[in-house]
Amino acid sequence: MHYSRRRALKLIGLVTLTSAAGQFLALPRLKAAQSSASPAALNDFLQVSRLLTQQDELSTAVAQALLLALDHTHPGFVSALMQLKNLLQRQPALLQQDRLTFSTADAESEKLAQAILGGWYNGVVGKGKGARYVTYVNTLAAHVVSDKLVPPSFSYGRIGSWAQQP
Repeated sequence: MHYSRRRALKLIGLVTLTSAAGQFLALPRLKAAQSSASPAALNDFLQVSRLLTQQDELSTAVAQALLLALDHTHPGFVSALMQLKNLLQRQPALLQQDRLTFSTADAESEKLAQAILGGWYNGVVGKGKGARYVTYVNTLAAHVVSDKLVPPSFSYGRIGSWAQQP
C-alpha cells in the first residue's frame, strides 16, 4: 500500500510538472511499444477528434497521450475508432446536433465518442480505478476559459484570499 501511494505521488508530480510546462512527457508505464496504436491510428484519432470537438487546432502531443490512454482503457480501441470514423463520415448530420446522440445500433460508437470528448475536455480517460490522468492545462475546457483564468483554476493572491468578500 505504501509503495502504491509513493508511486501515485511520483506520477502526480510528473503530471503536474508536465502540465505546468505545457508539454507532454510520456508517463513511465505508458510506452508506445505497449500500445497497438500506430501513426495511422494517430492520424485517424486526430481526424475523429477534430470532427467531434469542432476544433481544427489540436495538440499532437495531447492526442498521442489520449490515444495511448484510450488504447489501454478501451479494449479494441483502434478498431472501434475506425468504426466511429466511418460512422461520422457516413452520417455527418450526427455532428450537427445540439447534443451528440447516436442510434441504438451505434451505442458503442456513442460511448467511444463520449470518452474521446471527455479526454479532450477534461484530460481524464476512463473512470474509477481504471482512470488515467492525461493533462490539465492543455485540456479544451482550460482553453475555453483561458481568456479569464490563466493558468486555469489557479488562485491568485495569498492563500484563502478568495474566501473574503471584495
